[in-house]
Amino acid sequence: MNKAKTCSICKKSFNEYGNNPSPFNGEVCCDDCNNKYVVPLRIYQSIRDPQYALHFKEDGTLEILKPKDKYFTLQELQGAVGGYIELYPCRYENKLIVCDEEGLIKRRPVNTLFSNLTSIKLVGDVLLCPVGIFEATDEEET
Repeated sequence: MNKAKTCSICKKSFNEYGNNPSPFNGEVCCDDCNNKYVVPLRIYQSIRDPQYALHFKEDGTLEILKPKDKYFTLQELQGAVGGYIELYPCRYENKLIVCDEEGLIKRRPVNTLFSNLTSIKLVGDVLLCPVGIFEATDEEET
């Protein structure tokens, strides 16, 4: 009989064999978190130039966010994070981190899923975006 384990991602107890939660922090994760978070993130990280962002929602869900056209607009990014966007000053694996600059003022909760991945404690919804998904500058077009 399997000994009960605690998932490093959702913190729930489970009896399955367990999975490697990497790139998330911790020792083991349940099958549900492996399917919902670990596998999609590993696929995202394996794509050289993804044409979408990962949307870490404050409710603990993870979604794929694609721009309406080729590039994200300011309005799309603001809608995703629920306010004025802020580019976090550090990157995660060469991906831009976009969050709501007024998240603390709005008393948004810490995004535990994003924090578990990056050890960066941001609040509210957070986007992990490839650099190339933003509109090209004039210099890049010439």
